[in-house]
Amino acid sequence: MMKIRNKISALLLSAAFLALGSCTEEVQAPVQTPAVNSETISPATDESGSVIACIGTQVTLGGFNLDKVGAVTIEDIEATIVEQSISSIIFEIPALPEAEYPQRDNPYQVTLRVYDSDRETIVFTWPYYVTVPVTDAIVESFSPETGTVGDVITISGRNLDQVTAVTFNGIEVGNAYFSEGSSADAVLVPVPAGIESAGASTPVTITAVWGGGRTIDVTSEEKPFTLLVPAFTAFTPEDEYVLGSEITLGGENLDLVSEVRWGEHQLTILEGRTAESITVAIPTNIPQADPVNVTAALTAAYGSPAQTLTIAEEMTVNTTAVGPAEPVYESIESSDGSENIYLRKEVTVRGRNMASVEKFILESQDGDNAEAEVTEKDDYSAKFVIPEEISGTAAKQMTLTAVWNGGNRTEFGEVTIFPFYFQTGLRLGIGSGNNTPESGLSNSFLMLDDLATISTAEYVEDNVDPYLMSGSNTVTTAQNTVTGSQEEYYGVQPYTFIILSSGKLRMCNPANTANQIRNFVYDDGSGKTRLPQTFGTPVLRLEVASDTENPELKAAAANGTLTDITMFSDRCGSNVVDFAVTEDEKSWTEGSVVIIQYVNYTGASSASFSFDTVCRQGYMVIRDITAGDPVSGSIDTNPDGYVEFDLYWSNVINE
Repeated sequence: MMKIRNKISALLLSAAFLALGSCTEEVQAPVQTPAVNSETISPATDESGSVIACIGTQVTLGGFNLDKVGAVTIEDIEATIVEQSISSIIFEIPALPEAEYPQRDNPYQVTLRVYDSDRETIVFTWPYYVTVPVTDAIVESFSPETGTVGDVITISGRNLDQVTAVTFNGIEVGNAYFSEGSSADAVLVPVPAGIESAGASTPVTITAVWGGGRTIDVTSEEKPFTLLVPAFTAFTPEDEYVLGSEITLGGENLDLVSEVRWGEHQLTILEGRTAESITVAIPTNIPQADPVNVTAALTAAYGSPAQTLTIAEEMTVNTTAVGPAEPVYESIESSDGSENIYLRKEVTVRGRNMASVEKFILESQDGDNAEAEVTEKDDYSAKFVIPEEISGTAAKQMTLTAVWNGGNRTEFGEVTIFPFYFQTGLRLGIGSGNNTPESGLSNSFLMLDDLATISTAEYVEDNVDPYLMSGSNTVTTAQNTVTGSQEEYYGVQPYTFIILSSGKLRMCNPANTANQIRNFVYDDGSGKTRLPQTFGTPVLRLEVASDTENPELKAAAANGTLTDITMFSDRCGSNVVDFAVTEDEKSWTEGSVVIIQYVNYTGASSASFSFDTVCRQGYMVIRDITAGDPVSGSIDTNPDGYVEFDLYWSNVINE
């Protein structure tokens, strides 16, 4: 019985094994669907625009099975796949429709999609940001809205360096004629000649041309440009004019008139003209003709290049010579625009019959009597230069007398003369022994008596300080001590300079140390050469007029209201003064007033300084500093850096 059971069990077990063997599981292929890791996207742009991707930018994605990616799209536009592997894919952002994605600064949000190998199944979707940068030329504004021929119009915008021409009512101005200063942000273009005008004011359409002929409207109906030209009212000349006659003309925009001519002769435009009225005079120095009555056209010019308008086709003038008449005084003014009249400045005297003036005399109650020849004149003005011989330190009243027609004298009254010198806009560079002669040190030394700055090369060529150039100064042989003769000392003009010393900009007294001037280099033909290491000859004293110690002096010098060059009448306390963030007696910054005293021979040879030993005195008003930052005090060692200032300087105060 047991044997039968075992046989049955064996049969059943065999059957079970056979059944299992016939039901073995089928082997499945591994899944290979692409998977993108969003943290690997590069560049990783966002809506802030801090990271930018543009059309054509190559974007990298990382992940798995990326070699199976069939397509990548941006806003359903297929991108070109540049490189592909199992772990990364690089594609290029495709061009987007310009109508839907115009150029702008902020990025556009777009949809990035990645597809499986069937190019239909989306395996990854992500919000991406694409910037369509502003590359087209764009005009944002223009100014001024009115102008005449030659006036410069500023067209502002972006990418304007692509503008090739600007048209005014069809008249083209090519970019070769754009004014200096034009850039990608602004085009500066002069109003051209030839625009057909319709009276005093003509609306003009301005168009910018760029990109192979594309155009941009600069003007619009809301903001047009108006061309202004002089327009004279109808003028009928008298039967005959004589030399010296005055003619008043009316019209519009007459303040644009630059000159009025009768035939070839320029007439004098008198003061007081307005946009509606202009008065001219026929000069008395027009040569007498034969016959004496001459008929010619009366014309006016305006703009640049000069445009000519005809006021009258014919105007007759009797050219019979007119004898010299006594000059009549109206006003006097400095020709450089200064409110005050300083020594060595050219002035213009206005009035009548000025063509006969031969010279001017200035006299004061303290005994000054200075003469000045006329440098330029016509019937209505005469110019001369204020003589340096005028003495004193404070502004004073002087009688102005005109000498005319062989010795006749006409007193014009009193004028205020400031018996010291004044010059604006001087620039002084920095000396550094590391700089080469070609590095821009074109204004190294301030020549005080000349009111001018010169380069190191000019300093050498002009032999400004021959004792220093000898390599061993025989006049100033120790600090601030003169041992040479008075003639030798005064033979060297006072000068100062700025060096870079111990991390500071230092304004120097030439005789303070023996190693200051060697900071300057020049080209002697063989390359960079330092100036000698020795003392400079002039002895100077320096001090800063601070707000606490000298507020009135500082304000007067800075505001142009200084009336006395000896407003500071003490001895300066320093040999050098330095650039700094804050101002004190030894530290200057932008807006400071630096007092400069040139010590006379008595003080320089005795080394005993007091105001009695000041030969000349002046003030530097610091206007601008590009060689350093007044806010941080940091120094810019760029040799093109400078200190810009105005300078007051006296005549001799104490011999």
